[in-house]
Amino acid sequence: MILLTDFGDLAVLLPLATVMLLWLLAQRQRRGLLGWAGAVAFCCGVTAVLKIYFSVCAVDPALQSPSGHTSFSMLVYGGIALVVAAESTGWQRLMALAGGVGLVAGIAVSRIVLGAHTPLEVILGMVIGAIAVAVFAWGYLSHRPAGLALRPLLVTLVVLAVLLHGQELHAEEMLHAIGRYLHLGGMVCP
Repeated sequence: MILLTDFGDLAVLLPLATVMLLWLLAQRQRRGLLGWAGAVAFCCGVTAVLKIYFSVCAVDPALQSPSGHTSFSMLVYGGIALVVAAESTGWQRLMALAGGVGLVAGIAVSRIVLGAHTPLEVILGMVIGAIAVAVFAWGYLSHRPAGLALRPLLVTLVVLAVLLHGQELHAEEMLHAIGRYLHLGGMVCP
């Protein structure tokens, strides 16, 4: 399970998201680029704000922190699967979508099995990530040129994911500290 969950860490996903952004820029895919930037900002922003809020405002014992591994994995791997599926046909399209869904589902389940999150927190992460993918899909699919160069993108993403696998960025502690600071200042819970 740790093998799967490590692919959902910020240390892996932030560089992958950056590569996707640079690829969209290189492909002159303006709407896709704006959609991707908006989706990443939405996903990271909403997840971070909810982590801060829930860390100090007890809403429900089963909801302490939305799963950032799940939300950002849903966006990054879902976005990659969307791009590959849009540029493929037949069984390749199905394999791209199945691979993306399988990887995201594996990361989500690993968060529950490892005791990092409750099912409710993982579901909330999936909802945030799904909305973010929809934002990207709207921009990317609305006006995309045919014949985009996928091979350089995919090779770069795979090599980067393998090289960064097992690395960790610990944003959770910082977000909890922000929540405690805001709570002490009376700025958070109603």
